Amino acid sequence: MTLRNWLTAGLILVAGGFALHFGLTFPWARTFDALVDADWLLLAAASAINIVSLAAKGGTWYILLSRLAPVSLSTAQAATFVGAAVNSISISVSGEAARAQVAGSRDGVSFGAAAASLVATRLVEALGLILFLGLAFVTLPPWPSARPLGFVLIGLAAAIILGYRLVPWHRVHSRALGRWHETFIRIAAVHSQRGMAAAVGLAASSWLAQWFTYHWSISATHVPITPAVSLAALVMANVAGILRLTPGNIGIMQGSLMLGLSAFHVPAANALAGGLALQAVEVLPVLAIGLAIVGRRGLRQLVTKRAAAL
Repeated sequence: MTLRNWLTAGLILVAGGFALHFGLTFPWARTFDALVDADWLLLAAASAINIVSLAAKGGTWYILLSRLAPVSLSTAQAATFVGAAVNSISISVSGEAARAQVAGSRDGVSFGAAAASLVATRLVEALGLILFLGLAFVTLPPWPSARPLGFVLIGLAAAIILGYRLVPWHRVHSRALGRWHETFIRIAAVHSQRGMAAAVGLAASSWLAQWFTYHWSISATHVPITPAVSLAALVMANVAGILRLTPGNIGIMQGSLMLGLSAFHVPAANALAGGLALQAVEVLPVLAIGLAIVGRRGLRQLVTKRAAAL
């Protein structure tokens, strides 16, 4: 065996030892009791607001994609929900690839246009996150000095939006980036810049709806958290799961919540219960909607195609 193989085997053994110790010593009974006693009405509300969050995300993508190709709002929304369903049972960027495939099959959108608009959507969603966090820190500061930081974030978002409006995009040219550059210029240079403001607003609204999803899902398991704590949980879980290493980020989401909520003196058993409830809220209804749109065979084909491409 090579040195690399020995190191890999050693890491697996160490990780397996920690996992075995965790499994034998963790208070699973407390987690199970918290789930059994969960407030199902609050979980239903969390499921509904999570669907609203995905619809806002689909609206953001529709605004940007429609600048490159003729696409209907219903197609953009259907593709977004199917992509989220694929993400819940697959890894990496499978959901984004599925969104592009559904848009292509329903409205004939080229894969290049769909992919470019999805990259642009990520940038707009990042700007929406800055705006959302700024507003959240100003209205509900999680720590004493958070409000000034909130004003800074709002100012940063405003500066970026103002800079976008002032740039003469139709005059911007570069040979270095080639076709991709021209595609992004087409997205940015549309005469109606109000659409871009609407896209940022929808992105911020999607983050706000996610905040409600986190707060209500965790609160449903009787974890005494404040909006500031659920906001911290939202940020930590999204940072930890940015690479999508597991289907639906299962395990990663729960681990990040257990680690993050421990800073707020939330017991690990309760944090795990909240994470499992949140996972169910974010996965099960969306998976059902995805199946209703493309069927079980269609969903399996989307996952298989992406797996074959990897």
